[in-house]
Amino acid sequence: MTEEINWRTQELSLDEVLQKYPDVPRIWALKVDVQRRGVVYTQAAKDMINPAIHQVNTGTIALFRTTQDYTPESLIMRDGSYLITNFDLNKNKAFREPYVVDAIDGHIYIMDQGKVLEEVWYWEKPEFYDKTASNGEPFNKYIQARPQRIDINLNQYCHFWDKPGEGCKYCPMTPCFKMRHQTEEREETKYIAEAVREALKQEGRFSAILVTGGSILSGEHLFDDELDAYIDLLQAILGDFQVERVPSQLISSAFDERQLERLYRETKLMTYTTDIEVLNKEKFEWICPGKAHHVGYEEWKRRLFAAVDVFGRGNVTSGVVLGTELASPNGFASEDEAYRHVIEEAEDIISHGIPLAANVWRTAPGAIFQNQKNPSLEYFIKTYREFDRLAHHYGVNPYTDDYRRCGAHPGMDLLRI
Repeated sequence: MTEEINWRTQELSLDEVLQKYPDVPRIWALKVDVQRRGVVYTQAAKDMINPAIHQVNTGTIALFRTTQDYTPESLIMRDGSYLITNFDLNKNKAFREPYVVDAIDGHIYIMDQGKVLEEVWYWEKPEFYDKTASNGEPFNKYIQARPQRIDINLNQYCHFWDKPGEGCKYCPMTPCFKMRHQTEEREETKYIAEAVREALKQEGRFSAILVTGGSILSGEHLFDDELDAYIDLLQAILGDFQVERVPSQLISSAFDERQLERLYRETKLMTYTTDIEVLNKEKFEWICPGKAHHVGYEEWKRRLFAAVDVFGRGNVTSGVVLGTELASPNGFASEDEAYRHVIEEAEDIISHGIPLAANVWRTAPGAIFQNQKNPSLEYFIKTYREFDRLAHHYGVNPYTDDYRRCGAHPGMDLLRI
């Protein structure tokens, strides 16, 4: 049940946004809106799932989920891009009706108010999903997959939450960890490495490896233990490659120069990402209080810029959760005001040779912001268009966050045009 039954009359519709911004592809704008509003599956759509073929949300639980509901991990769009839908939808506090995935005459469609909008397809699972590690556990307990990427979530708990009130307000990772009653933060590197080796036996399936996880604050210096854990894992999974650099990405806390140099020198990692999350110092301090307390907004940016000197231009990216800057009660008062501030900060980062991978903010169960209302479709479209213009202007193009390997950041799709 929605909280605002008249929301459709209070903001521009998909068709109206496309009329206002005729240069953007319709299929791309729909993808943005599906991520903004969420999606539900009819029973007919679920009946189209073939467990021998398709990758579904069962058997393991992703970082940001508390449930296993036997729905597809995500969808493939007609243009070949991916539509990430494997997130919990806050159905009890949905301010807008979600889109519907339904099956008609053996085909799968995204629908809204009974109208067919786009045909989609379910992901095919990789071969390693049906195999087990040496300890008998399924390999997909240790690693997961997107169509062209291996995903490894090393640390499933974020220690910015150790002090009450310091967790990022949009993020459900640590609350989900607690709601799942987990006790172990990470799996053994030995079995992760086994899973990666098995996954790579499927020729032509994977073109990159992603490693990420929650922040670890301990060590002689801030993040030292996190760095050591990543170095150990990267050495285990990349060490067998007979090349200087392996197509790979690490998303981690903001390491300082000493830590970055160790990471580059001691592993075959190709690209490095540290997510600043919110493009405004004041809003960052409110929304990400743990990051603000331990590192700070300007220092996070400085470390991000320093990473370019270590990994090289084009091999460093940052991410934001676009839309959180408008959260209540301390967010920007209007979308126009938010847009001006966000674009100013975005240009500062992109001008340093750092692409911005922006997620569509969805209100997630368990997060502090779980009952918030995210911005209009027009706000996302307008902001993504400007991010794309800046990326072209400054000549930055992410390798591992593109539409083929990731698919979580709709703004990156525009770089194909």
